Amino acid sequence: MPGPFAHPDQPRPTPEVDTLRALVPDTADVIRVRAAPRTAATGWHYTQAEVLGAYQWPANPGDYLVPLDHTADDSTHASLTVCAFLDHDRYAPIVRLVSTRGADTYSIRLSRPRWEE
Repeated sequence: MPGPFAHPDQPRPTPEVDTLRALVPDTADVIRVRAAPRTAATGWHYTQAEVLGAYQWPANPGDYLVPLDHTADDSTHASLTVCAFLDHDRYAPIVRLVSTRGADTYSIRLSRPRWEE
């Protein structure tokens, strides 16, 4: 079964991506997550993470993402889910490293932009 590496334009419904989808509303297209830096003490694995927010694609290319309300999640379940995903799939084409200031922030595509369909 192909994983999230299969095609950069269309994230496949895989168990890995589905675990992230379960953390945010069904209408979410993109999520932003932040993870504490990996260190030798943690075996170079992520051990703390949180969902910063979930977004929908804008109506037109080039417009800003549309934030969804009440999507931040710093629960233990969300942390474990995000850490497991990043440990396994952080190099998938649907994942983009946004920032490394103090923590690693990633943007993860859950669905393809509507204007590309």
